[in-house]
Amino acid sequence: MSHERPKQSGHQRTVDVFGLTKQEQASYRVSDERFRAMLNEEATTIHTVREDENNYGEWLFVTVSRAAPQGPVLMTFYGRGYHEYREQWIIDEWYWYQANPFPKVLEQKVSRAEAEEMLRERLRDIGSYITQEEPSARGKLFAWLADLTDDDGAYAELQDLEDLGGWPIDEF
Repeated sequence: MSHERPKQSGHQRTVDVFGLTKQEQASYRVSDERFRAMLNEEATTIHTVREDENNYGEWLFVTVSRAAPQGPVLMTFYGRGYHEYREQWIIDEWYWYQANPFPKVLEQKVSRAEAEEMLRERLRDIGSYITQEEPSARGKLFAWLADLTDDDGAYAELQDLEDLGGWPIDEF
């Protein structure tokens, strides 16, 4: 008996529509160079570029789509921000997640030129804050755990360790 799932006709996975490598899939990150290349591909429609925040910091969020047999497939990338738990600026790569194809988002369009200008503007805005300071032991531990699992898993593990009270995080 096979445990393989039958392929749904006409259905493509987001990672396939965007051509993500196994490494990009596993890390949920793409390099800045790769991100910019995807933005400039004819198949990509840029819907939103906005500053916003999530549990890990303040970022520039970029939502894009590509056509697929089942309808538009959306991805949101976020980067050019300070990752509070890793204690480092993320400017050379972009995190990604599959976004939902809400009609209101699909109606919005941002030109490539506008998106490029917003990317440059964000870099100008944060440029004076960007440092290459060494993260604390806590920041290093978070990054190590996140690279083994993901940021959500690392956050939960770090909270569990801190709840133990006596675990020497500063010695990591």
